[in-house]
Amino acid sequence: MMYASLGLKPKFVYAPTWIFDVSIRLIEFIAELTKEEKWKDVLETARIGKYYAVEDMLTTKDDEKFGTITMQQHYDKIAQEGQDPFTPV
Repeated sequence: MMYASLGLKPKFVYAPTWIFDVSIRLIEFIAELTKEEKWKDVLETARIGKYYAVEDMLTTKDDEKFGTITMQQHYDKIAQEGQDPFTPV
């Protein structure tokens, strides 16, 4: 939708989700080996990344929907007018 708003052809890089599993196992090994807190933090970040990559974040239930415009309308407005200063990017 963002690309469509800007009139650009979409460019994506696809990676299989098993890459998360391999990465998480490797980071877990390093975290256990070193016992360093920073590796535990990296491990938690990797697990969170996988969660957001594989879990559906949308709803189709009418009582769970909010707002008055579509996502495409939102992106079109930003493409034309720029990002408003109150929305974090």
